Amino acid sequence: MRLLFLLFLIPFSMQLTASEKTLYAQESDSYVTEQSELVFSEQELSWIQDNPTVSVIGAPAWFPYEGFDEDGQFVGIVAETLTLISEKSGLKFEVTNTNSWSNTIELGKVQKADIISGSTSNPQIEKQYRATYSTIENPVVMIARGDIHHITDLNAVKDLRIAVMGQSGYGQEIIANYPDIDFVKVDSINEALLGVADDKYDVVLLSMAEASYQMAQLGLYELRVVGITDIHMQLTLFVNRDKPILWNIINKVKKSETTQERHQILSKWVQYKYIDRSSSERMRVSLFLIVLIIAFFLYRRSLLKNHDQQLIELSQTDKLTGCSNRLYLDKLLRLKIAHSQRYKTRCCLILVDIDHFKRINDNFGYLQADKVLVEFSGLLISRLQSGDVLGRWGGGQFLIVCPETSFNEAERQAEEIRAAVKRFAFSVGGGQTACFGVVQFNDNESVEKCLNRADDALYCAKKSGSNQVSAS
Repeated sequence: MRLLFLLFLIPFSMQLTASEKTLYAQESDSYVTEQSELVFSEQELSWIQDNPTVSVIGAPAWFPYEGFDEDGQFVGIVAETLTLISEKSGLKFEVTNTNSWSNTIELGKVQKADIISGSTSNPQIEKQYRATYSTIENPVVMIARGDIHHITDLNAVKDLRIAVMGQSGYGQEIIANYPDIDFVKVDSINEALLGVADDKYDVVLLSMAEASYQMAQLGLYELRVVGITDIHMQLTLFVNRDKPILWNIINKVKKSETTQERHQILSKWVQYKYIDRSSSERMRVSLFLIVLIIAFFLYRRSLLKNHDQQLIELSQTDKLTGCSNRLYLDKLLRLKIAHSQRYKTRCCLILVDIDHFKRINDNFGYLQADKVLVEFSGLLISRLQSGDVLGRWGGGQFLIVCPETSFNEAERQAEEIRAAVKRFAFSVGGGQTACFGVVQFNDNESVEKCLNRADDALYCAKKSGSNQVSAS
């Protein structure tokens, strides 16, 4: 009953947060609001006709999201989602079972399938696969035995043995967000939960859906939710980057989904796949209550969604350009540098400044200068690489954060943007140019020091004249 009570407090969201929509809009050429009209282009219809069957790698036992039943049939929320996509697009999905999630990751690295499901922000598969629009969000919770009381902050219990799904997207996000905690990485949900039950670990971090399902399956009623993290697991479909048209098709279908269709997917799986696995009448009643509670919070969340989105967008988005604002960039930079230093990955910054922007204000006025900023930001967005994040740094300055990017790649990207800006015909003042300062995060370097180097590089470019790139 404690689990049911906590479920009552935690909404199982089926919507993207506004901040995630902002990042999504920066990665794609254009953003379409959810439940948009489903219209395929002639190129997409032709692709569907030429490629009627799409290959999918399915995890063997990632319930309730996906898995294979006793008859070898692919089942779960992902399976129901693929069925809905098939009905709307005409595509057929051929699902291959793997031995484990590790095996799925390895196959994904060599691009053996068109689609893989997983949690967003998973760098292990993002190089070969691109995430589509996410419709399912689930909080990551702390599971422990009954002798551990409520935990409000992971840092307060960092000396405990805390297990996390090391290969999951949300697991890697947790590790990056809490660099001072020495997490124990586990490969399976069952291993994590049984480890807590056997006193091998003190706490395990799992998404609420995974935890509640597997705790019921294993009969681990002595375990309970003792806290909620600020991390959310977002379920998405990753599409092979070599097939951008398929990505467009899947994305369009996902955005056309109605709230009712999403509810039906969740309810159908819980009712027919989850409850029927247990012969216990008590379990049937409990799960029925869970479905009712989830439905209530989905309805409640839909009523509050517009207000919440406006507040988040105001706090994280530049109102004029729609890019991330400086406040959000500061937070993102600290996360990226922590991840880069922990995993020894590369991360670069490109600081951009429009040349002689004050002249535009003086000659044409602020309203016309705003048009230049909007057009300039749109041009930058169209030139971003996968995973890049663009934000307005202030005035006529913009900052591009380039994770998993080498120094040479960032310098080349800045040169390409510089040339594109020079060619672009702005609606105000005709041609414009910009200068660029490019730097790469160094080991054990603070965010402030790296930003100072980027500013120095930009100053060198400005000192050399307009339309310059300086990399240091």
